[in-house]
Amino acid sequence: MTRDTIPLLSKSRFAAGLQCPKRLFLECYSPNLAEPPDVSQQALMETGIAVGRLARQRFPGGRLIEEEYYEHAAAMTATTAAIADGSVPAIYEAAFSFDDVRIRTDVLGRNADGTFDLVEVKSSTSVKAEHVPDVAIQLYVLDGSGIAVRRACLLHIDNTYVHDGGSYDLERLFRLEDVSDQAWAVVRMQVPNGLASMKEVLLREEPPEVEIGRRCANPYQCEFYQHCREGMPEHHIEQLPRATSGLIQALLNAGIREIRGIPEGFPGLSPAQQRVRQCVVAGQPYVGPGLATALGGAEHPLHFLDFETFNPAPPIYPGTRPYQVIPFQWSLHVQDSAGNLSHRSFLHDGDGDPREAFVLSLLDAIELQGTIVVYTGFEQSRLRELADTFPRYSDHLMGLCSRMLDLHAVIRDHYYHPGFHGSYSMKAVLPAVVPDLGYDDLEIQEGGHASVAFARMISPETEESERRRLRQALLDYCRRDTEALARVLDALC
Repeated sequence: MTRDTIPLLSKSRFAAGLQCPKRLFLECYSPNLAEPPDVSQQALMETGIAVGRLARQRFPGGRLIEEEYYEHAAAMTATTAAIADGSVPAIYEAAFSFDDVRIRTDVLGRNADGTFDLVEVKSSTSVKAEHVPDVAIQLYVLDGSGIAVRRACLLHIDNTYVHDGGSYDLERLFRLEDVSDQAWAVVRMQVPNGLASMKEVLLREEPPEVEIGRRCANPYQCEFYQHCREGMPEHHIEQLPRATSGLIQALLNAGIREIRGIPEGFPGLSPAQQRVRQCVVAGQPYVGPGLATALGGAEHPLHFLDFETFNPAPPIYPGTRPYQVIPFQWSLHVQDSAGNLSHRSFLHDGDGDPREAFVLSLLDAIELQGTIVVYTGFEQSRLRELADTFPRYSDHLMGLCSRMLDLHAVIRDHYYHPGFHGSYSMKAVLPAVVPDLGYDDLEIQEGGHASVAFARMISPETEESERRRLRQALLDYCRRDTEALARVLDALC
């Protein structure tokens, strides 16, 4: 059975179809099966929208096509009027439709010879391979609509730009790159045939059968991934820790879908991967002979330290760059030799740059002796950056780095629990090792959410009551992270 009609395609649907025909089908006919975007994904989308609006100022005097995306016919009428008006130097969100594909262009800049420059805005810091098909499908529609395009460009953020604290220098904040040749090549080689294949898929009554594999997260994590995994074994081969992409592909090609199905001594498995296989088969944790030695050098008082950071796309503090990581919060649990725990914390909530206050408060809180326990090298990297930014504190900050014990590395090399389900993140480790402690009772449950919450907390548009609520949620989350460190270390010991 086939359908009589299909939904119109768009730039995003074309990209979905290139990644996976099943993703395209589900996006058009069963969007309710998609995982809703989490807080971090929603923040990325909001960043993209904000960057797009800022980018329009680089092409001043333009006309915005204000009709919503569901008002495409009206938007096309407004676009036609703007194109006919030679006094309009640029059109934002211009609407076109051709060959069952409708698009809205970020910027369409008018040239003196009657041609236009197509500008696709990205919030990334470079041109990526997956950006070119976005431009190509727009070129195809514009060409089919009779619009003469002189250049097709990508406008992205230049992360070498340093903000001076005044108005943004948009010529330096954004970099314009001509991708005309690459985009036209994609038009010739992929677009017509790709559209024909996608339309054929959309004429079906049922989605195509597609094996789970590398395409599920390349170039983007598919929102239907969990739906496609329904009924699969819990320990799927994709969750095998530290497996190389080549190894995963070899296993998939061999038809292996479950860790239990991997034969002992399978070519290419590292010792760590073999341990995972053995643990899952036995249903028991692995405790390596080197665990006691790895933990035995820790000296009291033990300091359990965690940082929270954010990285705004357009920089907001003088002297910072786009996407520069800015620490704004720390939590510290200290355990003495008798096992007593105390807690201190810092959370910036002022208008200015939080980094120097962050440094001073941290140096005041940490005792001069004792091991500093962290999870991954994140905190050490931030301290090294702060030492470069504030040379007068460099010796003290680098001294903290020399006292650090990375508990993540210890667990990765010396311990595995089947409850990790292939992940060494603290969110996986904690419930397996310390079942009575978790994050489910907190409003903020992961670092990306904390970054979003802080950005909202310091926004001048946020009401005071909401600001107080976000502040408490941030304090609760960061405190839980260092409490988790202390409890996991205690359990391992």
